Amino acid sequence: MKKKKHIYVHETHTIWADSGELHLDCEQGSVVFNMQTLFNDLPTIISLCIKEQEKSKEQTLELIRESLY
Repeated sequence: MKKKKHIYVHETHTIWADSGELHLDCEQGSVVFNMQTLFNDLPTIISLCIKEQEKSKEQTLELIRESLY
């Protein structure tokens, strides 16, 4: 079985599209998505992003509350 390669994208340097593909360029290389597949996955991606962002926000707010007392 071939080992999967994982690319961690902390920040993207360039985002562009061509020939039905979305390209995200970062320090580690490029991530290329088939545009139709990505479009179909957007509801799930957005939902996961919102949930994780809410968790992060709540953690930060908790730290702020703790620092006030």
